[in-house]
Amino acid sequence: MPIAGLCIELRPNLRSGVVFLRFDQQVSQSQKTRVVVRDYNVYISEKPKNQAIDLDSSSESDSEDSDKLMLIRHAQYGMDIVCLSTFLVSGRNISFRFNYNQIDLASVDGSAVDVPLAPLLLSCQENEPITINCRDCRAELVAGRSYRRLREFPSLLVDPTEFFCHNHGPAGKTQPISLVPAETDLFYGLNYVVINFNEESSCMLNRDDHLYCQRCMRYLGLTMFDGAAARIWADAVRWRPAGAATNAPDRHFFQNSTLTQLFKRLLHSLWPQPLPQLCLNTSRAVLVTSLPNRNQQYMFLHVVESQLRVLRRIRPNSNRLRCFRACKLYYGVFGANPPLLEKWQAQQTLPQMDVSPNMFLKIQKRLETNGHLIPDALSTNCAEEHLQLSYFFYENEDQHDGGVVASDVFTDQMSNVYQKEVDPYETDAGHASESDDEYSDTDTASGDTAAYSLGMRTLQKRSPTPPRSFAKMATSASPEDK
Repeated sequence: MPIAGLCIELRPNLRSGVVFLRFDQQVSQSQKTRVVVRDYNVYISEKPKNQAIDLDSSSESDSEDSDKLMLIRHAQYGMDIVCLSTFLVSGRNISFRFNYNQIDLASVDGSAVDVPLAPLLLSCQENEPITINCRDCRAELVAGRSYRRLREFPSLLVDPTEFFCHNHGPAGKTQPISLVPAETDLFYGLNYVVINFNEESSCMLNRDDHLYCQRCMRYLGLTMFDGAAARIWADAVRWRPAGAATNAPDRHFFQNSTLTQLFKRLLHSLWPQPLPQLCLNTSRAVLVTSLPNRNQQYMFLHVVESQLRVLRRIRPNSNRLRCFRACKLYYGVFGANPPLLEKWQAQQTLPQMDVSPNMFLKIQKRLETNGHLIPDALSTNCAEEHLQLSYFFYENEDQHDGGVVASDVFTDQMSNVYQKEVDPYETDAGHASESDDEYSDTDTASGDTAAYSLGMRTLQKRSPTPPRSFAKMATSASPEDK
């Protein structure tokens, strides 16, 4: 039975790990599915239920061993696994815990995929004449102009009055603090740029403070400061050198724009300091996006661990693993005025951040895809909130084609569920101490060979939770004139 997804959480402080398996079909009731530990290696195999197997017998042949699929190879990281416990089987998912006494942690971390938080850098230069164009139809939204000041805009989580340490006006005169850019200023932040806005000279259409391309009606961003400035989503526009040929390639505003970099920057903006583990009052946040139809969507995030070690396959069908860092979190997507928002706001100071619809959708898609690794019985936090458990794996997306980091086949297969392709724009962040596993040790076993039949521990499959998604929502739509 082919494995569609594999994720192994490592807990070196507890000398244990948890394996999550996702198959491309239901775990068969007519087959005997077993997890086998032999010589510290962990395998999984299927046999017909009417075929008796004596694991202690020397008659088990090498051909039978060849039918087993190796999950964890002892020679790679030196984990002396002899004990498995906490089996869970549900639909296409199997999960279990293992314990070990030794591990080559230097080898685990030495070959790990390292995705450091990249600085937020623009791809254009000061005093370089550029035009700002629609990403879809390439219409010129802002005519060629040289921006003399390219400055990072304060995070929208920070009050502008707290951004400046002193008054920048002439001595003895009080100047009102303003972040409205001049015509030759271009400010930038996470996945957006802020420019001076003049509706009469712009090719952007303003409807209820939502900006659209006048030619193709793509949703571009929002106005700010009573219409004096425009915050344009960087994944909705591109720039070109002024005077360039019409067939010249468009350029993204930021140098590092992968989803991993975007997500890590997002976490760093929400929590500049490392996250305390399992702390409800400091690890929650809400992402807000305005859709092209001017309705709002909310994504609730409750980060459990932002720097969890996980092992994943180097490439599909490979028995070699590689260490990644991942953010483990609960999430949920809701429409306007969600009741959970008032509850969380009453419990804590809840950070909220506006993101583009495209970035919102891409993060949601990634979390929904990776959430399929979790069995239904473990996938939600509580009946009242009903947030879904998932991972965001920090990957070097730019290096996939070179074989440095090959994505799990599970992501490729599950992505076929989504009919709409979205822009490849992505994120960066992540810092937190490693936390201990909350599972307890049970059902121990020892010996050179041990097998664990999963047939008796199969759970009743729950009805799947309908995805809270607006994946079919087009990122460009005609605004409703009022």
